[in-house]
Amino acid sequence: MTIVIIFEEISQKNMEISMIGAYFGMMMVLIAFSCESRGIISSRSNKYLILMALGEGLLTLRAYVTSEWPFAVLGGIWAIFAVYAIIYPPTK
Repeated sequence: MTIVIIFEEISQKNMEISMIGAYFGMMMVLIAFSCESRGIISSRSNKYLILMALGEGLLTLRAYVTSEWPFAVLGGIWAIFAVYAIIYPPTK
């Protein structure tokens, strides 16, 4: 019985940590998108791509923890594309 209680406490703390990470991820994505849509940064800039990669990565982690598979796949693919664009910048 004690092991079950300990596991539930650990699981609850992981949910809280993933929720905090999700809020940070959400803010990163919203900041990147709002700055891009206002012409402050380019969607091809490293600032934008890093914010999107980190933000979507955190949101994907939360979706994985909560078993929200469609959202986890979407966020994961989005993060992969952002990381790919950072590593292999598009030519002009």
